[in-house]
Amino acid sequence: MRDVYIAGTGLTPFRKYEEGSGRRLGREAGLAALADAGIDYAAVEAVYGGSAIPESPRAIYLARELGLTGVPVHHVTNASASGLAAMHDAWVAVASGLHDIVLVIGYDAPENSGNAEGAIAAQGFAPPVSLFSMWANRRAQEYGTTERHLALVAAKNWNYAGLNPNALRQPTETVTVEKVLASRMIADPITSMMCTPWGDGAGAAVLMSAEMLERTQGASPFVAKISASVANSEAYEENLILEGAIMGSATITGVSASAALDAAGLGPKDLDVVQVHDAFAIEEIVYSEQIGLSNPGETEELLERGAFGPGSREKFGIAEVSTDGGLIARGHASGGTGLAQVHETLRRFRVHNDEVGLVQLVGVGGVCYTQVLTRIRRK
Repeated sequence: MRDVYIAGTGLTPFRKYEEGSGRRLGREAGLAALADAGIDYAAVEAVYGGSAIPESPRAIYLARELGLTGVPVHHVTNASASGLAAMHDAWVAVASGLHDIVLVIGYDAPENSGNAEGAIAAQGFAPPVSLFSMWANRRAQEYGTTERHLALVAAKNWNYAGLNPNALRQPTETVTVEKVLASRMIADPITSMMCTPWGDGAGAAVLMSAEMLERTQGASPFVAKISASVANSEAYEENLILEGAIMGSATITGVSASAALDAAGLGPKDLDVVQVHDAFAIEEIVYSEQIGLSNPGETEELLERGAFGPGSREKFGIAEVSTDGGLIARGHASGGTGLAQVHETLRRFRVHNDEVGLVQLVGVGGVCYTQVLTRIRRK
């Protein structure tokens, strides 16, 4: 397998857009990624589009917005993980030698009204917040997790979003734990400010082989190497919850993250920045432990001390988590979310000089994608 690099990324703001915006958003993100990578669409050998909502445009329509060059176009759907699923498939294409330059676009912006939550409800399954409310209540019994701990996660991510112009939620002042706790209760103990807002948006990335990277000059001297990319699904375990399409076990993330870090020759302590599937605050607590950032039951105390937020690497030796606001505050555009995570990680490499990042997403039905990215200077 060859080395694969992320030579450039692009991202639109995550917002509530009018119907029919999908093609425009995909075009904007794609063009921004191409410019960042220092190439034009004529150099692209394949396109991978990741979307989760059936009403979003097919990937071929986004490719048409960029040009009619005859390249293969792949439409990838895997629920909330669709963006990272497209990234994984594109990584395989370049690593295997099939292609040298691939454009990935992750997006969801309906051609007709609709969202991922509605798609889940239409299948007759319980709302996701119901399951994660059960996660939170079970953890409260096992480790003493309180509403305050969930609010610490949410407040941290809201305040990160305040620094991100692309975030859907834009706080005008510092968000406090008390404000999060006072927001409307959705499913005890999860309040509205602990939940992701559904939104629309698109992100894109250009993947290149080492040979192509040497031939191009992008907008920045720094790119990201995909040091590992792992895809997996749930395996049977005792007491596994099989509630229709909804996630049943958190261990899927632990297995995926461990495999990705092993493949990259790294450990959790090597990570500088991490982006996780924090659609609900309890998820960030659980996934942080599954990734190995903290030991089971220790995360709540670390949150109280300010870990996982700004300066966490220096103070605690623990990566900062959800640095663009995460799903909780950046918003969740389903297919666009994975590419937003990749975009934020590359931004951190360039602006904050982070060197190692990890991105992770789960998808309903029990799938998980994890990638380890490392900072590289162009030759």
